[in-house]
Amino acid sequence: MVERLTNRCCFKDSRSAFQVAAQWRQIRCFAVIAIIALLSVSRFESYAFSQSPELTVAASFQGAESVEAQERISLRLSRALEHNEGRIAILIGGTDVTRLFGIGVTDYVYEVSLPLPTGENPLTVYLVTPENEWRQIASIPLRVASAATTTITALPATDPPAAPSAESNRKTSFIPSLTLGLKSQAAQAHFPDSNAPQRERFTDFTMQGSLRTEMAGADYSSQLQFDVAGSSYRSEALRFGELGENAPLIDLSSYLMQFQVRRAKFRVGHISFGSSRHLINSFSSRGISLTLPVTKRTDVSLSALNGTSVIGWDNFVGLNRRKHQVLAGTLGFEMSPETPGRLRIESGFLHGSLLPISNFNQGNITDAEQSKGFSFRVIAAAPNDRFRLDAGFTRSRFNNANDPALNQSFDVVSVRETTRNARYLNATANLLDNVSIGAGRKASFAFTFQHETIDPLFRSVASYNQADRFQNQFEAVASVAGVTATASHLRLNDNLDDIPSILKTLTRRTSVLVGAPLASVFGSTGKGLAWWPRVSYGYEQTHQFGAGLPTNSGFDNLNQVPDQISTNQTALADWQFQQVRFGYRLNRSFQDNQQPGRELDDLSNLINAFTVGFTPHQAIDLNVEASGERAENLATRRVDRTKRAGVNANWRMTNNSTIGATLSALFAGDGLNLSKNRNAEFDLQWSYRFVKERDPYPKVQGQFFIRYANRYSRGLDRVFGLNNLTKLQTLNLGVSFTFF
Repeated sequence: MVERLTNRCCFKDSRSAFQVAAQWRQIRCFAVIAIIALLSVSRFESYAFSQSPELTVAASFQGAESVEAQERISLRLSRALEHNEGRIAILIGGTDVTRLFGIGVTDYVYEVSLPLPTGENPLTVYLVTPENEWRQIASIPLRVASAATTTITALPATDPPAAPSAESNRKTSFIPSLTLGLKSQAAQAHFPDSNAPQRERFTDFTMQGSLRTEMAGADYSSQLQFDVAGSSYRSEALRFGELGENAPLIDLSSYLMQFQVRRAKFRVGHISFGSSRHLINSFSSRGISLTLPVTKRTDVSLSALNGTSVIGWDNFVGLNRRKHQVLAGTLGFEMSPETPGRLRIESGFLHGSLLPISNFNQGNITDAEQSKGFSFRVIAAAPNDRFRLDAGFTRSRFNNANDPALNQSFDVVSVRETTRNARYLNATANLLDNVSIGAGRKASFAFTFQHETIDPLFRSVASYNQADRFQNQFEAVASVAGVTATASHLRLNDNLDDIPSILKTLTRRTSVLVGAPLASVFGSTGKGLAWWPRVSYGYEQTHQFGAGLPTNSGFDNLNQVPDQISTNQTALADWQFQQVRFGYRLNRSFQDNQQPGRELDDLSNLINAFTVGFTPHQAIDLNVEASGERAENLATRRVDRTKRAGVNANWRMTNNSTIGATLSALFAGDGLNLSKNRNAEFDLQWSYRFVKERDPYPKVQGQFFIRYANRYSRGLDRVFGLNNLTKLQTLNLGVSFTFF
């Protein structure tokens, strides 16, 4: 009955329904004609255009036997990334060191803020897509020599070589980049009228520009980079959230000017400063910083930064507002300058004042804040990194300054200034480091202890920490013949002042993760080894509970005090063949409530997922995914089931043109048939890329695409009498050109 009434209301205007159907027929005809025409053109593409080369990476240390721990290494991409390709991630061993690299258009330079880890580790470069998919594009062996293993070979006496001239050491580069784009929505159809998009048809122009210059001499170097972005659609302007209709269509997104004379470095623009975990930790904003070597062992770094993230041409340096600044500095002392990082002591200070101003991309309500403090940090490492230590102490004085805009003429009790402490300790011991156990197999074992205590009401304006917490974590990592295992245990609690009227909560978390490539475990030769998968298993249990019943707090009995144990188990298996890939994932989670009177309020969840990848030809990729989920509420005996399925296909028709299609569907409902949900999505896209590089003209590359998208959703709830149907179809086109 409900469905009949809903359908009658939805289609009472039959004339509008026929109009929608007629419009949709026109869209389909237009899409088919356009795709056929574009595919025909791609078959007769000009030989003057060539394929945009695959992304490759070249390293400055390739071919070298080893590098020093403080050596300046660099990576160069074969081409600049497209704006929709994602970002680059760099790992040394298993550590993400992307933030330690200075990023340019195609160059990534290690800034030597920390010494490279000694020993042999692979440097792996990934392309992280906007969908957070990590694609490996390079893996380069990196061997870092320690001071104890560095050898000096005596050379026969010869006449000293002539000193190079200043001109031979000078290097200058000028790297501009400009991307002009056009995107449009040529047609759309929707149902009902409430599902209409904000703009039914549009044509927008976009622009991204970058200018980078580098100069290097015998004792100096400089790097300048400016990035601008623009859009003809005002709502997509960089500062629309801040300035509204007054936001400029073309704006400065970021810039950095860096000048270095020997070991002294001066930076202006968008920078990141601070290595104190609780005082100022990688605080990023617009400002200035200066790093000076005072002596061979001592260095000092100073910075002045805007209190929040800022973009645009206004407030160019970032220091226009004196009461909205963060002033910080670090004094470092190396006990052994010949081996930096072996034992380093740092002390830092901070004086920060923030006005109630949000970041340019946020709309939250803020308050005026002030803090000042100091920190002390010790970094130590044994030879060959067998033992590493990082410990620090911070003392901060915080004040919530009076803000009339928030008080709104009310009589508000002022917050008293508070001085609180925070400390941490991280210690890692490599008890076994690639020890041979025979048959070409090796074993490693490392143990890590982490401690952190943050006093109640602790606050720093340049570091975001959860106050009032005590935490200890133990972690062991082992690797034997390709099998890796990680086990950790965390103990955390709050209410460090033991205030009787405040609930004291405790958290205990234990996790185990084991991974093994079965082919390497059971042997290295043989035809049947290809069928052995790579498997992994993870187990995690978290127990969160209250320490007792607080007094004078409004809690009447123990059934109001939380007590819950959550377990999560995941098993994975992957098979990799030349043309076929299989994957299976099993996830089982259970939430066990142990509060008195609520012992049956438990939740159970089970997921089975399969993936299949097929590459019948080097130009064709096909991926299929399917999963089923079962969620049960043991208190109400309600069971909800969700099934998902998806297909993704890519066909590289020519060197420059690609067709991609994606189809996904979701079916959800409960066991009593009280609610149902159906969702379907279909996307079809044809893209064409080209590169034209012919002297004396600059390099030009571009991309054209046409995309059709279809969205369908149907929701039925018989308890509340809801029956919702929505449809949306769009046809989008776009083109972009990148110069230089």
